Amino acid sequence: MKRCIVIGSMPVEFDLNDIITAQDYIICADRGYLHAKKQNVQPRLIVGDFDSAPPPSDTSAEVVTLPTEKDDTDSYYIARQIVKDGYTHAVFCGVTGGRPDHTFANIQMLKFMAKNGVDTVIVDKDSTYTVLVDGTTVLYPKENCYFSIFSLDEKCIGVSEKGGKYELSDVELTNDFPIGVSNEFEGKPVEITVKKGALLIITTKKD
Repeated sequence: MKRCIVIGSMPVEFDLNDIITAQDYIICADRGYLHAKKQNVQPRLIVGDFDSAPPPSDTSAEVVTLPTEKDDTDSYYIARQIVKDGYTHAVFCGVTGGRPDHTFANIQMLKFMAKNGVDTVIVDKDSTYTVLVDGTTVLYPKENCYFSIFSLDEKCIGVSEKGGKYELSDVELTNDFPIGVSNEFEGKPVEITVKKGALLIITTKKD
């Protein structure tokens, strides 16, 4: 497994060292290098247009400065590089909880990563987000959490959920009716399948 950790500009309200291993390649997006520094995490690469913080001056990491006017967000630019560099897994932190347009752009980025064969998850203090395209995955029970699925395409065909409180069997999900919201774990793994389409899967803490 070749995995990278991406630390974005939004606050990281959990201990990064709980998810980082010695083998991970650490990338910071823009102001993310300040969050990494606060938790004594040393990035290998820092990428951004640095519109939210000045470029770092006291780092041994490689620094890539992007133009402020561009088609990609900083996170999307990094996502393209992750695919290009052959990573199989990626974890993005600090990319939710700020501007809603950027959060939605990062969810779309998950779909791009899934379609390019990179197993990717967004993690924040309360939730995890991932996208499943034309396949099957397993969610393991998390205490005091909901899990939800949403169609990121006009429709997802052949959607099944087995092992949760509410089950689905070979149904069609559309992007204008959220029937997959707020399911619950029953103390056992949940198997989720989509035969055709892109499913957003969110696990989040209950209030």
